[in-house]
Amino acid sequence: MTRDAFLKYMNHFNNKEYDELTKYFSDDVVVEYFDDFILEKQERKVLHGKDAFVANYMKLHSTVREFLDLGFCMFDGEHLVVELYTEFHALTDTDFTAGRMKKGDSFCVTNWVCYDFAPDGKFKRIRIAHFVVHDSPPRFDPGS
Repeated sequence: MTRDAFLKYMNHFNNKEYDELTKYFSDDVVVEYFDDFILEKQERKVLHGKDAFVANYMKLHSTVREFLDLGFCMFDGEHLVVELYTEFHALTDTDFTAGRMKKGDSFCVTNWVCYDFAPDGKFKRIRIAHFVVHDSPPRFDPGS
């Protein structure tokens, strides 16, 4: 996968074009999210399949506008690792994963995401790791 191809994928995500976005996924894609780094047993969030992915993000995007911005991108033929700046804008008052957000609130985080490819070149496994929450002004206009 090239950087340009990933930017096209990311554009589908930013525009909530779920039908186009999931064309990049194997039917049995697995998406694994970071834990909160405590030393107790915890249930990590794991999505299985395209339908679970779409349902999760449709629910999230009903209260929060999410934008991805690409930092670095490394591809070795079987894996893709990217640095993503992910910005969230609350569309309503909401209990977000990171805490309570009021309408109009926003914040940006850096995540590293690892994509494993199936033999057909589609995403088979996606692992999301959280790095840092930024103290910076928003990059994106949620109205666009």
